[in-house]
Amino acid sequence: MKSVLAALGILAALFCASLPARAETACPAETSVVAVPAKGGPAYGGMQYARSAGLGPKEVALTFDDGPNPETTPAILDILDRHCVKATFFMVGIHAQKHPEIVREVAARGHTIGTHTWSHPNNLRHFSLESARRQIRQGFAAVELALATAPEEDRDRLAPFFRFPGLNDSKPLMAWLGERNIATLSCEFGADDWRSISAAQVRTRALRNIASVGRGILILHDTKPRTAEMLSSLIAALRADGYSFAQLVPEEGARELAAASRDPLIGAVRRVDIRDEEPETAVLKPSLEPATALQ
Repeated sequence: MKSVLAALGILAALFCASLPARAETACPAETSVVAVPAKGGPAYGGMQYARSAGLGPKEVALTFDDGPNPETTPAILDILDRHCVKATFFMVGIHAQKHPEIVREVAARGHTIGTHTWSHPNNLRHFSLESARRQIRQGFAAVELALATAPEEDRDRLAPFFRFPGLNDSKPLMAWLGERNIATLSCEFGADDWRSISAAQVRTRALRNIASVGRGILILHDTKPRTAEMLSSLIAALRADGYSFAQLVPEEGARELAAASRDPLIGAVRRVDIRDEEPETAVLKPSLEPATALQ
């Protein structure tokens, strides 16, 4: 009898101990939604362009480049969930092809997905126009293929949004994207998390840069452990200072408009039948571009 009572006591203690932890997981605030026009291929982000994405005062849109990465992207998704923040992930095609399950997880958790080329060459200006276009096209194709078996609402998370690696845009490519109704997204500020600096330094730079502008798009990288390490603290610090978070989404009908473009880069949302007996249909041909280190 004593052993049974002791066991019950332990279980009761464990249950009570779990209650505060559950309370801490309650959402402190929801992410607002900002609809971004893509018709004609507008470019957003005050670091490079005159147009902003329409964020309000002290409103920040978190964006993550270069993934998906199995070591860090899931941790970042969990942190965003705990803080009830929705973000935009600009994915690299080769990583989407290697880890389609993470692409689907990002979509299933309600985040927006954009693309970031096929293999992340740091400067598309150094490529021939044909090769650069192929980089962009294959990036969209890889992400779209990864989402092909997902539910319709998750497939719709792939937006007509593109971000240039290194933010190295080019007028010919932007005109080409514009003809296909794909918006270019830059930023208002970064945090240098791609550099070899500590998580604390990334957090400090993010807070400083955000405070200097007051609102806008923040570039981070979901491939960096230092980013995952500081992200929860960054979100908490921004909220404590009166900031809120916004999710960038394409305005209503933007995906359909891009899909209806001549020679489109993105398809209409529909289910794709991938048969097990034809695995080659689920594999993209390797890029013809030389391998480049990710920034």
